[in-house]
Amino acid sequence: MHSISNYKHNFLLFAFVCFSFFTALAQKDSIEFYHQKISKLKNSSDFSENSPEYIDNLNQLSYYQRRIEQDSMLINSERALELSKKNNYVLGELEALSNLATLYLNKGETDKSIDFSLETIKNPDLKKYPKTEMKIYNVLGQGYYFKNDYPSTYTQFLHTLTIAEKTNDQFHLFRMNMNLGTIFSRLDNNDEALKYYAVAYKHVKKLNDPTKEVMMLSNMAFLNIELGNLDQAKIELDETLALFEKYKHTTWLAWTYSTLGYYYLALNDYENALVNYQKAFDMHNDFNDVKAKADIKYGLAKSYLGLNNLTKAEEIINKSVAIYASTDYEKGLEKAYRTLYEIKKEQNEVAESLKYLELTEKLSNDIYKKKNRRNLMMLNAKLNFNIETERLKAENEQALNQQRKYVKWSLAGLFALMVIVFIILKANKREKVLNKKLASQAEILNKNQESLTQINANQDRLFSIVGHDLRGPINSLNDILRLYLEDPEGKVYFDQFAPQLKEDLEQVQFTMDNLLHWGKTQMQGSTINVRSISVKYELDTILQLYRNEIQKKSIIINNQVAANHNVFADQQQFNIIFRNLINNAIKFTPNEGLITISTEIKDKNLVIQVTDTGVGMTEADIQKLFSNTENFSKYGTNLEKGTGLGLRLVKAMVIKNNGEIMVKSQPNQGSQFIVELPGDMV
Repeated sequence: MHSISNYKHNFLLFAFVCFSFFTALAQKDSIEFYHQKISKLKNSSDFSENSPEYIDNLNQLSYYQRRIEQDSMLINSERALELSKKNNYVLGELEALSNLATLYLNKGETDKSIDFSLETIKNPDLKKYPKTEMKIYNVLGQGYYFKNDYPSTYTQFLHTLTIAEKTNDQFHLFRMNMNLGTIFSRLDNNDEALKYYAVAYKHVKKLNDPTKEVMMLSNMAFLNIELGNLDQAKIELDETLALFEKYKHTTWLAWTYSTLGYYYLALNDYENALVNYQKAFDMHNDFNDVKAKADIKYGLAKSYLGLNNLTKAEEIINKSVAIYASTDYEKGLEKAYRTLYEIKKEQNEVAESLKYLELTEKLSNDIYKKKNRRNLMMLNAKLNFNIETERLKAENEQALNQQRKYVKWSLAGLFALMVIVFIILKANKREKVLNKKLASQAEILNKNQESLTQINANQDRLFSIVGHDLRGPINSLNDILRLYLEDPEGKVYFDQFAPQLKEDLEQVQFTMDNLLHWGKTQMQGSTINVRSISVKYELDTILQLYRNEIQKKSIIINNQVAANHNVFADQQQFNIIFRNLINNAIKFTPNEGLITISTEIKDKNLVIQVTDTGVGMTEADIQKLFSNTENFSKYGTNLEKGTGLGLRLVKAMVIKNNGEIMVKSQPNQGSQFIVELPGDMV
C-alpha cells in the first residue's frame, strides 16, 4: 500500500501522478470551455448525440473532471462509452475506457483502474492512436505502482516511453522519464533515478512550464544529496524555493524545506538543519499526513543529536518510532533505531544502545534481502521487454541457416560440374580442343587461386578479430565468474565490473552480427531481396536500439528524414548499413554532441546523410576506411572498441544495392557519411 511510503516518496508520487495543485485552476477553465462547446453543439440544428464530435467533447470534459467533479466524470465517461459502442466509434470507446481507468485511479480504487486499463489495451486498434495508447499505459503503470508491483510498472512505463520517442511527444518524454526516475528512487537506486530525472528535466524545459521544472529540481536536489553532490543540490534547492514561495504552494514548500534540512545535515550544520526542519514541521500542522511528520521528526531528532541536546533528540525520535512502527515502514524504523542507538551510546547506556543496535542490524538485513528480490524482479522485467529484440536475432539466425543450406547445394552443384568437365575433357581426344580446354581450366585455376588468396586474407582478419576483440571480453567474463564463485569477496567485484562487462558483451554481439553478415558478402552467388523501404521508419527503429548509448552520452539526435522518402534495397542489408553508420557516429561523438540524419532527392536516387560533431578524420584515415588490405580501427570517445570491419561491410552492401557511399571529414570537426541508393519516388 502506498500509504506506508516515506516522506520523500509521498512527494515523488504527488508529482508522479498529476501535478494537481498547479493544474486545478486550468482544469476548471477547461471544464467550462467544454461545457460551452457541448452546449453550442446541442443548440445547433443538425445536432446528434451519435456524432464523433459530440463524443469527443464529452470525453474531453470527462477527463478534465477527474479531480474536482468525479461523480460527473463517471456519468459522462459511461455515456461516452455507451454512445461509442453503439456507433462503432473506436477512438471514442478507447478514450472513455481510459477515462474510467483514470477516474478509479484518482479515487484510490486501484484494482478497478487496472481492470479498465487491461480491457483497453486488449483492443487491437489501440496502436492507431498513440496519444491514447500512451495515456492508458501510463495509467496502468501508476496502478501497478500503487500496488508496489514495480516490475509491471517498469514494463508499462518503458512501453509508453518507446511510443513517446517514436512520436517525439515532448510531454510524455518528460512524464515517462520522470516516472521511471521515481520508480528507481523508490527502489533506492539513486544513480539510475537521477539519470532518468536528468533526461526528464531536459524535456520539461522544452514545455515552458516553470512549475514542472522546479518540481523536477526539487526531486533532483534530494537525490543529489543522497549521492553526495551537495553543491549541485544547493543550486537546485535555491531555485526551487524561490518559485514555490512565489506561488505559495505550501505542500511542495514544506517538502523543499525538509530537503534543505537534509542538505544541512549532510554538511553537519545542525543549527540550519534544525531551522529548516522546524519550518517544514510547522507547515505540516495543517496536513493530515502522519508519515510526512514522522520523517520531519526524524530530521529534527538528528539535528538535536548533532547539537548534543540528547534529551530533546530522544523525545522526538521516540515519537517518530511510534509512527514508523504503526505503519510497518521498515526503512524508517531502521534509521530511527539507529539514531536511538547513537543517543544511548552518547548517554553511556550500554545495554540500551546494544538493544537498538541489534534491532537496527536485523531490520537492515531484512531490507537488504527485500531490495535484492526487487532488483531481481526488475531485471526480469527488463529481460522480458527485450524479448522482441531476441526474436529478431532468432530470425537472423534462421536466415543464416538458410544461407548455409544454399552454400551446401552450391558446393554440390560445383562438384557435379567438375565431374562433367572431367568427363568432357577425357572424351575429347583432339589436341586442339584439349589445349583450349586446358587453357580454360588454367584460367579458372588462376581465378580460384585469387579467391583462395582473398579467403586466406579474410581468414587471417577473422582470426585477428576473434582473437583480439571477441576473446578479451569473454575471458574477462570467465575470470569474473570464477572469482564470483570461488572468492568470498567475488560478489563485490562482480557488482563493480558487471556494467562494463555488459557493455563489452553487447559490443561482442554487435561484432558477431557484422562478422556473420560480412561472411555472407564474401560468398559467391549471394542474393539480395530488393523492396521498397520507408527510410524514416527503419532509421527510427535503429535509433531506438541505441537509445541507452545515446542517453548515456547525452547526444542530441536531429532526425530530419522526410516521412515519404523511400528507397529500393534489401531491408536486412539496409539495416546493417545504417546500424554501422549510426553506431560509428555515436561512438566517435563526445558527450552532449549532435548527430544529424537527413535525406534529399537527387535525380532518381535518394541521398541519406549521417553527420556527427565527433572527432573527425584526416585525409589519410579516410583512404584506409574501406581498404581490403589495411585494417583501420580506433577507440571511441568513451573508449568504445571496434574491429575495423563495419565500414568495409557497409561499402560492400551499398554496392550490392546499386548505391554509392562517400565520406567527408575534418579532424575535431566531425564526419559526414553520404549514402546514395535507388529511390522509390511517390
